[in-house]
Amino acid sequence: MSILNDHKKVYFSGIGGIGVSALARLFFHNQIKIEGSDLKTSSVTDDLEKVGVKINYKQISDNITSDIDIFIHSAALPGDNPELLRAKELKIKTYSYFEFLGLLSSEYESIAISGTHGKSTTTAMLGLILVEAGLDPTIVLGTQVDGFDHNFRAGRGKHLVVEACEYMGHMLNIDSQYSLVSNVEADHLDFYKNVDEITSYFSKFLNQAKTAAFINLDDPKLFNLSEYNPEYISFGIDNPQANFSAKNIVISGAQQVFDLYYKGIKKGTLELQIPGRFNIYNALAAIAIAYNLGVDFKHIKIALKRFFGCWRRFEIIGNLEEGGAMIISDYAHHPTAIKKTIQATKEFYPDKKILVAFEPHQHSRTKELFDDFVNAFEWADNLILSEVYEVGGREKTTEKISSKTLADAISKSKPGQKSKVHYSPNLETTKRKVLELADSDTVVLVMGAGDIDKIARQLVS
Repeated sequence: MSILNDHKKVYFSGIGGIGVSALARLFFHNQIKIEGSDLKTSSVTDDLEKVGVKINYKQISDNITSDIDIFIHSAALPGDNPELLRAKELKIKTYSYFEFLGLLSSEYESIAISGTHGKSTTTAMLGLILVEAGLDPTIVLGTQVDGFDHNFRAGRGKHLVVEACEYMGHMLNIDSQYSLVSNVEADHLDFYKNVDEITSYFSKFLNQAKTAAFINLDDPKLFNLSEYNPEYISFGIDNPQANFSAKNIVISGAQQVFDLYYKGIKKGTLELQIPGRFNIYNALAAIAIAYNLGVDFKHIKIALKRFFGCWRRFEIIGNLEEGGAMIISDYAHHPTAIKKTIQATKEFYPDKKILVAFEPHQHSRTKELFDDFVNAFEWADNLILSEVYEVGGREKTTEKISSKTLADAISKSKPGQKSKVHYSPNLETTKRKVLELADSDTVVLVMGAGDIDKIARQLVS
């Protein structure tokens, strides 16, 4: 019996989360009554309310009633949350987002996409390829994609494609036939001791795949894992041993073109409408799995050519005014992703100035990766650092750090750039500073995983 059967009402605590909201849409699609709560409104909660979902903006015990069959909550929900305590008191089945996703994955031939960077884009690319090929997959991911029901797609096929987050080892909950890790870097150091521990978790994740595991052979940590398990299916650009590789990469006219090779044999030429070498890796990751599922090259070519990115992944929002600065929103919040995204923007728009407005995400990440953040913005012509976004329920440290400290360190490390680094105490000030600095020759990159995306949309609207 499916886990979706015989339920009349499901409650989602933290329904505004990008993952939890996808499960809410899953139940909604199956015509099961849903309700939820969050501490603040967002575009995610607004869209759910538009289709009739009731959302409470105070998390109190009275929200939880005896007619609720399942209580699903964000991983960030503290153990003393009154909704969670009441659900347990009423003996309602309770699951974290990742626990429920694990149960759901056991009912499909599941494909789990993980790694420090690129999970959402790779999941979206693979999902669109499988749709184009007629495999009709169900998809759950951490961003919104044109053609999907926001961050969810209901399918009738046997495949479930899921974005498997590595935070606190959550990807190990997924019961996967196919597992993929795109890259390994130090992150989430409020949970992991170091990058070696992160690597060991990813190794467990790969090895629990029932059918096949896929890795980026250009990543040093994953290359080392491949020596212990030569059965991994690999992809890459620089390593000639990779099963799938991209060669003859050309960037021109806001497009990337490359030749796809499989085991040394050219399969054809592909076009990407999104920038960055990292997106070629994302495409290779999706291609490797699609090939393993028997998808013809023509479907891969069509799907990738039509893909213009995801919500908050190099998402072109519009212009400040007619002929004014272009506004792009990007979710990047790790130093490596930030650096590569700014560089990719410069490659796509070589004649433009790059103005970056960045909101650091979590005090713990900002402290642990501070030196990397200092060196992450070298490709930016101007930088606005908004104050650090604090994640409720996930911040393990009581030691806070200000973005001003980061701004000062960047200015000190590059004295000639001091006038181009600006500290902003809040998002409203950040928005005003963007309006002051941006002109028609500017591309504005609004970056971060917190609330800064809101000002990207306000600037255009």
